Amino acid sequence: MFPKVFGAKKLLQKHLPILVWLPKYTAKDAISDAIAGITVGLTLMPQAIAYAALAGLGPQYGLYSGCAGVLVYIVFGSTRQIALGPTALLSLLTYHYTRGKSADYVVLLTFLVGCVELLCGILQLGFLVNFVSVPVISGFTSAAALIIASAQLKSLFGLRYNAESFIETWREFFKHNAETRLWDLTLGLFCIVTLMLLKKLNNIQLVGKGETLEGWRKTLKQIFWAISIGRNALIVVICSLLAYAYDQANVHPFVLTGEIQSGLPNIAPPPFQTLDENGETVGFLEMATDLGSGLLVIPLIAIVSNLALSKAFSDGGRTDATQEMIALGLANIVGSFVKSMPMCGAFSRSAVNNASGVRTTFGGLYTSILVLLALGVLTPYFYFIPRASLAAVIITAVLHMVDIDILKPIWSTNKYDLLPVAVTFFSCLLLGVEVGLLIGILMDLAFLLYHTAKPSINVERVVDTNCSYWMVIPRGSLLYPAVDHVRSKIFNKTFSKTEEGIQTRTIVFDCSHISKIDFTAAQGLQDMLKDIRNQKMQLVLLYANEEMVHSVKNLCPQLKVAMSQLELQTILAEDFVCEVILKTSTTEPIKQKILEETFKQKEETRF
Repeated sequence: MFPKVFGAKKLLQKHLPILVWLPKYTAKDAISDAIAGITVGLTLMPQAIAYAALAGLGPQYGLYSGCAGVLVYIVFGSTRQIALGPTALLSLLTYHYTRGKSADYVVLLTFLVGCVELLCGILQLGFLVNFVSVPVISGFTSAAALIIASAQLKSLFGLRYNAESFIETWREFFKHNAETRLWDLTLGLFCIVTLMLLKKLNNIQLVGKGETLEGWRKTLKQIFWAISIGRNALIVVICSLLAYAYDQANVHPFVLTGEIQSGLPNIAPPPFQTLDENGETVGFLEMATDLGSGLLVIPLIAIVSNLALSKAFSDGGRTDATQEMIALGLANIVGSFVKSMPMCGAFSRSAVNNASGVRTTFGGLYTSILVLLALGVLTPYFYFIPRASLAAVIITAVLHMVDIDILKPIWSTNKYDLLPVAVTFFSCLLLGVEVGLLIGILMDLAFLLYHTAKPSINVERVVDTNCSYWMVIPRGSLLYPAVDHVRSKIFNKTFSKTEEGIQTRTIVFDCSHISKIDFTAAQGLQDMLKDIRNQKMQLVLLYANEEMVHSVKNLCPQLKVAMSQLELQTILAEDFVCEVILKTSTTEPIKQKILEETFKQKEETRF
């Protein structure tokens, strides 16, 4: 009974991480979490408003995303540093799949994305993410960053136009750039420069190397850190005050955010039907069909982002991919009940969370409270936020996503990996993020299949004291796509004569690097054995595991297997004796009799 209780408790703690840290929660933990949560909240609010605009929604939807879902992650989340909420990349994808549709589509998308993520967690499909390589993700995120930044040029320059693709965005921009509003552009550029400078503020060294921060220097360093971390909120507040002052003077130099729906969101199930522009009812199936591949692409990107963050903050420890998917799925499902956008962990806010000294996922509670206070009290003042300042916040937030630094290590490690980076990057820019990501994944699979079909094989001739043999060393699993490649490689290298004129009659197949063999590959070994025997040669499997021996022996019972170097030497010694007798015998009947006796002995059971 006790083992069962202990097992159930362990399982419960695995899927409810809050049960692990809550009994040990201290006052110091609470203070650290409060500081981190409030700091993240100040970073989240301006970003949430900006990302909602990027997704083509009202600013309140971005703030809704910082409430319920964050609270869910407190209970189910396994990585304390992850700060859940809307991100630039998911906002871009949301806009891509819901463009021209009502907000009901976005809320339903959030619910269905959560269901897919939860299902992936329940089925433990985290391994599928490993099929999307780092080069493909790098090319995708870099292209997405440029697309997001390009989309903000409209607000930065105070222009008005509609554009969908990356190419169309730049075409419309150049077509309308004569309509640039100078005040918006000046404010936007000022915000970008200021945000970049404030980001570097925390890097200022106030003491020499090896010295300790004390007194006023320590206080000043803390002030620098607070300003650097809260730079987005600081810039948005200053710009809003400036716009408010101009409004009071009846001057309107900036394009403003406008009215924002105030108050807390109503808790209600996600809309499983809606009305189109003609007032006709659109059912659930039709809405889901309209969302299309977004139901797979957005969960994939969200899962990849969360797992990447979890690994980054694990300090070399184990990452629970299954639990992260479950937590993310539940957060989006619950978030859809308060009209949330699709969400996942944000790189910038998670870094802020970590730098702020967060100790548990409970820091999300304070972030959520701050956002709820903003929704209840501050929404009338959000009207005066200039759109150029929000565009500056987004542009500076996505600049780090352009992953140029990865090119040098890829070049030094494997130059061929630059191909999926480049193909994914340009495909996303020219064909759209959805098609570009699909092309990148297909290229990854093509590379994987190529290496599976043509594994690395080393074939070399080993000369012993009394004999010689061919050593064949394949690396990797021997599966059916690789059979023909292995056979041709062996035949091209091994059917030759030695310098003394004595044929190298034995081929040793080293299986120490082979973990698995399938039926087709075993059948291929059987055919290869026939060809080798026709050349009056023999094949010996060396270091084959039990599963492989069982699979191959069922089809090739006469195949020799050596489990050690001693067994291999015994087999080679027998063949050497046979070779010498054959060489010294002069009459054909004697040679034939020796061969028959030898092959009869070889076909006896030897394991």
